[in-house]
Amino acid sequence: MPVTRFIGIHPLWTPRPTRPVIALVGAGPRGVSLLERIGANLADFPDIDHLDIHVIDDTELGAGRIWRTDQTRQMCMNTLAGAVTLFTDDTVTMAGPVAPGPTLFEWCRLALDAARPSPSSAIQVADIDPAHRAAFASTAVRPGFVDDYRDELEAMTVATHPSRALYGEYLRWCFARALHTLPERVRVATHLARAVGVREDAGRQLVELSTGAVLACDAVVAATGWLPRDHTAEEHGFLAVLARHPEMTWVRPDNPIDQAIGAVPDGATAIVRGLGMGFFDVMTLLTIGRGGRFVDDPLTRAGVRYEPSGREPKLYVTSHRGVPYRAKSLYGSLPPSAPQRHLRSVDWSAVPRPIDFDRQVWPLIVKDAFVDYYETLHRVRPEAFAAPLTTVLATIDTTDGVPAALDAAIAPHVPDATDRFDLPAAMSPVRGAFPDPGSFTARVADYVADDLTESAKGRDSAVKAGLWSISAARRLANAIGTFGGFDAESRASGFRTLQTFGGMVGSGPPAFRSRQLLALVDAGLVRFVGPAARVVADDELGLFRAESPAVAGSAVTGAVLIDAWMHAHDVTASADPLTLSLAAAGRIRPFSVRGRDGRRHPTGGFDVDPRTGLLVHPDGTRDAAFHVAGIPLDEVMGDTIISPMPRSDPTMLRETDRVARSALRVAADAATSVPTWRESHVSPMFNG
Repeated sequence: MPVTRFIGIHPLWTPRPTRPVIALVGAGPRGVSLLERIGANLADFPDIDHLDIHVIDDTELGAGRIWRTDQTRQMCMNTLAGAVTLFTDDTVTMAGPVAPGPTLFEWCRLALDAARPSPSSAIQVADIDPAHRAAFASTAVRPGFVDDYRDELEAMTVATHPSRALYGEYLRWCFARALHTLPERVRVATHLARAVGVREDAGRQLVELSTGAVLACDAVVAATGWLPRDHTAEEHGFLAVLARHPEMTWVRPDNPIDQAIGAVPDGATAIVRGLGMGFFDVMTLLTIGRGGRFVDDPLTRAGVRYEPSGREPKLYVTSHRGVPYRAKSLYGSLPPSAPQRHLRSVDWSAVPRPIDFDRQVWPLIVKDAFVDYYETLHRVRPEAFAAPLTTVLATIDTTDGVPAALDAAIAPHVPDATDRFDLPAAMSPVRGAFPDPGSFTARVADYVADDLTESAKGRDSAVKAGLWSISAARRLANAIGTFGGFDAESRASGFRTLQTFGGMVGSGPPAFRSRQLLALVDAGLVRFVGPAARVVADDELGLFRAESPAVAGSAVTGAVLIDAWMHAHDVTASADPLTLSLAAAGRIRPFSVRGRDGRRHPTGGFDVDPRTGLLVHPDGTRDAAFHVAGIPLDEVMGDTIISPMPRSDPTMLRETDRVARSALRVAADAATSVPTWRESHVSPMFNG
């Protein structure tokens, strides 16, 4: 990785330098984008003659922890190759200039063509935007990249789920290009270290690193991604029992690559909590990662069978709903855009805040889902209708956005109940009691198989169309509810339901992972405990125990518990030393939202100024220098976890542009010693 124009670390006793200094804490996707946006916006700040930038990350500069390039290629992205970019385009709502560049898919195609040109690759890259090709040509791909990833690159399509390591390579190249395109008056120093504290001294920010170095800076941007939080009360209980029973193994919540999966003994009975993406990663590491193989077999319902290595543990899995996330649809292309006609028919900028999501937003999302379902059903099975499609759509328009009311109103026009959209069943797919564990596992396996059938239909699945509409609504709902747009009550009810259910139906695994799960069920290596199972660490037995109230006889014990998820960060219960140092200095407070009774309800996110990303102090004033961006603000602004999609006005790129400009304003103040924009009050509500 070429890094240019390095600077040294100034001793603390030197005079204040004439060069302003910005520190970027975190060099994953958001940190790379911030660096690029600083360079792109620098021309708008003529007072900055020279600038020093420190880039700090403790794992891998450019890729960060989640996307680091040394991880196993078995870990794949949950996003399609053609649906990821780190470059701005003319859809991005921002003050800074557009600086186009290739998507991940385009970059892979260009790299393959540059290293191994062929007539077919020449045709493929000729269709890429010339501005994207020019950006690619400006910065070399690392030597050996194509050879290292040749099989994956040659098999890639726009609808492929790339390995996370490959995405890390793209991010590293974006980082190299951001460095390469910085003007000569900018110097960059990189630090493979963790920022563990910050304190103020004479108007400067002294950022302490895990190496012992201290960096004197004028502006700081923390783009840290997932941050550690303190143990919950339940987890403290686990630790107390484990201290007395070292034979027990608890794999704590974290990024799957960083979890202690290797501590799970071969052949163990393991209880697993979580059936989202973390589970599928754990499942992969404990099967393929231990020498097992999935082999194509058209005679099985999964289409594959599992050939064990003998080292696999047996997994007993539970989650709140008790069923795994639904598989991604096989569109053969990027997903279709959801029109969301009802949700978009309102000028939300004119609606007073806070909004009652349950009453004002959710009914419109439900209507849109019904529209997409019935439009798709009419296209693929018009014989299901006893009335014209226009009649059904008009019925949806004039009926309250309540699933039961909509179903009753549509029933005369689509008389067979099996043809109609049963949204409540989709939201609670395993309702009722089950007589034994076998019947519950069989029910969930059938659910997975049915979902795979719908996934294979692509755009012709009415069920998937309706559910995709709900999942896609999360982005617009997040924009409506950003920075306290929804009241506390609906955030805790309908809006939370949208986030969890929308994730379950739209942010699930690639279909091949669901097929692999079904093969493991059929091989007897995965069993489903039941919904909302209670898990305890039994001190007498020295075992973990799980039991679902919905499944008779579901109790299972094992020496291993795997928590297959990542904790959301909570600023009030943080285990991050940088956050703790800010709290000790009185520089942070949790973001809060207003309830219907007027009281404020705290969240787990940092309170920041919407226009700048600068911290808000406990007294409501704005910090002069310290910014926070990204995932630690998910409860504040929403949509922070999703990778930027090209031509979609992505939240991340809007955020990195405005935060980069704020950091440059602070730097400009430092360069001139005359404040250019330093009011301390927090900006009004910002619909970012």
